[in-house]
Amino acid sequence: MNIPLIDLKSQYKKVDRQVLRKLKEVLSEQRLIMGKYVAALEEGISKYSGVPHAITCANGTDALILSLMALGIKEGDEVVTTPYTFFATASSIALLGAKPVFADVDADFMNIDPLMVEAAITSKTKAIIVVHLFGKVCDMRSISRIAERHGIAVVEDMAQSLGARLWGNMCGNLGDIAALSFYPTKNLGGIGEGGMVLTRRDDLAKRVRMLRVHGMDEVPYLHQLIGINSRLDEIKACALVEKLPHLEGWNKKRIANATFYNRHLKELPLVLPKMESPGSHVFHQYVIQTEKRDQLREHLQTKGIGTGIYYPVPLHLQPCFAYLGYKKEDFPVSEKAALTSMALPVYPELKPAEKEYVVQSIREFFA
Repeated sequence: MNIPLIDLKSQYKKVDRQVLRKLKEVLSEQRLIMGKYVAALEEGISKYSGVPHAITCANGTDALILSLMALGIKEGDEVVTTPYTFFATASSIALLGAKPVFADVDADFMNIDPLMVEAAITSKTKAIIVVHLFGKVCDMRSISRIAERHGIAVVEDMAQSLGARLWGNMCGNLGDIAALSFYPTKNLGGIGEGGMVLTRRDDLAKRVRMLRVHGMDEVPYLHQLIGINSRLDEIKACALVEKLPHLEGWNKKRIANATFYNRHLKELPLVLPKMESPGSHVFHQYVIQTEKRDQLREHLQTKGIGTGIYYPVPLHLQPCFAYLGYKKEDFPVSEKAALTSMALPVYPELKPAEKEYVVQSIREFFA
């Protein structure tokens, strides 16, 4: 068999006619920037997530930057976040002149550890960026208490977790502001780059709407703030509007695939992702851990099974962040995860025979 880590072609086949029809309409009308499909997407995500303000932007990295800008993060400020995440989480902090301050993750879910967060807070700390890694919601109850105690904001990096729920509330409702990505490989992936900021706060929503269009308010060419150019185009939005109604079903299939793996791999010497409360994990990635990661990955490659390593180098060990002064062994849980973690195919279109083949191939390796 040939089983890729992610199969975008299979998913697109289910919506291609509808998307092409919308694309033809957009191109024939030549209303290309922030038109009716951008508005429909914002309304649809707001309704789906239960967050009153959903504001599109050009990509997920910009969504993080806009979130921090709306909070007033600036040079000299500190923002606490995880070293075990995609680069943009920390680079968005640094690009605004603020200092990323890392806090290690917990061993169970590889999400930021609340105890480590509190230990990292100083008088310069202005925000915490939590990452709902691989689709698993963080311990937001503990993190929210810490943030309230210190009078700082919480940003949710929910690039991988749209649709995940905690206490009946979906991601995006759990902090002050949230950043979402529509990169093609995400659970709701577009036909190119795309992003969104979600917030319950009217003041932050107003600032983000201005900041994404060079700081303009309702009056053209009158700039209230120094913003950036981060608008979503209609071509990207129309495809996302077509895909959004399928998201809940796709997430359920991801959860079912992960449940299958957990049931059939539990006797093997692997650390499997824990499935806590229902709906708290939407499995953007299904990530296992093993000391024999590289050997297992090579074996699966010979079997035609795609895998991925997220993330091979923790952020505190990235060359560009050397100026922060961190060193090896500062964040041991993150460093171990980087050496032992591997993602298996979990996309919604995975067939029963393909899941069986993945399990059989892993069992064969350990046998």
